[in-house]
Amino acid sequence: MVAKKVALGGTFEPLHEGHKKLIEVAMSLGEVTIGVTNDDLARKRLRSVLPYEIRAENIKRYILSRYGLKPEIIRIDDVYGNTLDVDFDYIVVSPETYDVALVINRKRRELNKREIEIIKVDFILAQDGKPISSTRIKCGEIDRFGSLI
Repeated sequence: MVAKKVALGGTFEPLHEGHKKLIEVAMSLGEVTIGVTNDDLARKRLRSVLPYEIRAENIKRYILSRYGLKPEIIRIDDVYGNTLDVDFDYIVVSPETYDVALVINRKRRELNKREIEIIKVDFILAQDGKPISSTRIKCGEIDRFGSLI
């Protein structure tokens, strides 16, 4: 049986419990390609982020230690990454990035390509019941595990 191809993308900095849940779901579905945003894209959302190379290396190390696998990691320079070129079976997203997956599938339809099945993973909630997010961590509200600071 041929393994399913799975796409997952993001900034992944700091790597937190929400990211880990997305990775867990993606890994359970098949062979995962992780797109990590380039520095320009990452800094449009978060002003201060580690360089691409460090963020990509952190993801590699996490997946190797957690799953014993070396993941395929690519740099993404726009919202599409390689999802318009590769026929992925699944794209794993959070509620925050769900609309991006819809845009990807609309563009794929325009290119006469089959849609990618969207797997939306609910937010992991912090101690205060609000979603864990990189922005909240960077602002000093919570830590990577969702505990209030």
